Amino acid sequence: MLASHLAGLRGGLEAALLLGLLTAWSGHGRGGTERRGVRRGLRAGAGAAAVLAPGVGWLFTYGQRELTPEAVKVTGGVLSVAAAGCVTWAVLRGPGVRVGGVTGFLVVAREGLATALFLWAAVWAARDEAGSAGPLGVVLLGLGVAALAGWAAHLGVRRLAPARLRAWAGGALLVVAAGVLAQGVRDLQDGGPLGGVLAGRAVDLGGAVAAGRWPGAVLEGVCNLRPDPSVLQVTVWALYLVPALVLALAPVGFGRSVPVGVEEQKKTDARAGAGAGSGPGPRGPHTAVGGRGGGGADTGGERLCDGARRAGGRTDGDA
Repeated sequence: MLASHLAGLRGGLEAALLLGLLTAWSGHGRGGTERRGVRRGLRAGAGAAAVLAPGVGWLFTYGQRELTPEAVKVTGGVLSVAAAGCVTWAVLRGPGVRVGGVTGFLVVAREGLATALFLWAAVWAARDEAGSAGPLGVVLLGLGVAALAGWAAHLGVRRLAPARLRAWAGGALLVVAAGVLAQGVRDLQDGGPLGGVLAGRAVDLGGAVAAGRWPGAVLEGVCNLRPDPSVLQVTVWALYLVPALVLALAPVGFGRSVPVGVEEQKKTDARAGAGAGSGPGPRGPHTAVGGRGGGGADTGGERLCDGARRAGGRTDGDA
């Protein structure tokens, strides 16, 4: 029972966290209408993947054709690389970027297929005379706990200030994306395309992050940390995460180097300056006291000063 619950938690935790963080990230600083549009796009993509994955799992579980484990690994690897690319683009563009439904679809689809196959296997076991519906129930319970964790992450990120949002939420998204990318590379190794490239074991964590225990399930669900990562998996993780964090947390971002509020303030100041100097120039009409009507020189004032200087230079007997 515990293994089935942890499998559901592990399969849904990563997708739920990414969706929760991305929704808050892309909706930050937008108006109510734009924020609802972003949420609808992400939810539509995630909902499509959530419906499609069980359908594909049912087709290959009860249909005449069976999906081989190698095909499952290759499909998951390709979807993982694509999902990591979409998340990276969103983070490097900065908070407020519009994230489409494709990102939501990829985030859910990459783990949805494997989870759906496991779910239908539990249903198949429940149909057996000696089986029960217990494994299916605990798998769904694990998915429910993962959904609550994603919602809690979304609510927490929404309360952050803009500076902290870029640092904390952006860093968390990149850490999860690094795990997604590394896991995609591992799936491509296990599936065949990258099987012989740096396939040796980089480190043996043993029971410290065993998938059958709570700490191991949480670490694998959030960071894709496995007990036996390959050399290529660790290399890709490090080569991705360090430059991505540097670019995301740099003073000048990858996308808009100047905040939107600063640009709007500059435009307002330019319009105000143009309006102040748009009057007649030196040859235009003057005011009653000799002032200039626009942005030119005050010629009337210069005449008065010249007259005063000439009067001061005369002697008392001059006419």
